[in-house]
Parts: sequence; structure tokens; C-alpha cells
Amino acid sequence: MSETVRLPLGPGTELTMSRTRAEQLVMSWSRQLGLSTALVGAVLPDDHPQWERHTGGEGHRDNPEWNLESDLTVAEAFYRSIKNQAKIFFDLLIDHPGQQLSVDDIRRITGGVLSRSHSIAGALSGFSRSQQASGRRYPFYWWEGKPTCYAMKPSVAELFRQARDQVETG
Repeated sequence: MSETVRLPLGPGTELTMSRTRAEQLVMSWSRQLGLSTALVGAVLPDDHPQWERHTGGEGHRDNPEWNLESDLTVAEAFYRSIKNQAKIFFDLLIDHPGQQLSVDDIRRITGGVLSRSHSIAGALSGFSRSQQASGRRYPFYWWEGKPTCYAMKPSVAELFRQARDQVETG
């Protein structure tokens, strides 16, 4: 049974719901209010059911998840292969493990380098070849909506943080 939470709405009034639903509402309300979901601090652990609700498509089917224990060499090759805006996007997800970042969050955090959903989509196109060569699923997830959100599982972010450190130190 899912953990329940009680949210006070006012004197003598509270709302009771599952923790998962409460987290979804916080993220949705934050986006509607124009607050950075990165600042809300909601971090989805690797086993959170939200990961299975992604709309990532083909690059997630029939491919294994990245493994922190065994995929460092493959992750290094993947990281070396990405460039330009794709690398900016990817580094952002590595640095915000488990956080669903909206297009607006990404625009704010990157100082406008990735300023619209079209520029993010263009950055994503740079991952197709690397994903296929890796034999793994895309290392990040996305949820289509208004706005679309993107995230990387914490263990995958740690794997790619280690890979990035190896690539950058030579």
C-alpha cells in the first residue's frame, strides 16, 4: 500500500492522498506558478514509479538500463561522443540527479543557451547515434506535456559524473 500524506488546506481542512500523487501535484503546481522545479528539491529515487511513466519512446525499449557497477567504459565513450548543446543539456541532467527539469528550468539554468523546446529537441537529436552505439537505453527520460520535463536517474547521473571526470582529466 502506498504511503499517504495529509496536506493542510486551512483551519479544520486537510487533503489526504498518496505520497506519489502529492509529489506529482507539487511538481505540477510549481511549473504552473513559474517556480523552478529544480528548486523544489524533489528528487526521484531510481525505483520511483514516475520513471516508468516516461514518454521516451524507442530509445528506451529493448535496451538495458545503464549500470553503475559495470558500464563506466561505455559511459565514457558515450560522453566523449556528445558535443555542443547536447553536452550542455547532458551535463545539466548529470548535475541535477533525479530532478525533473522543465523546459523553463533548463532555459533559466543554462542562461538561455537552451532557450526553447525546439533547441532542446535539437540537442536531443545529437544523442541518437551515441545511444545506439552504446547498446543501452537513453541515459535520461522525458515526459511530454506543457511543459515537457527531463530527468536522469540518480545512479545513472553518478555513472556519468564519474565518466565525465575520467574524460575531462584525460
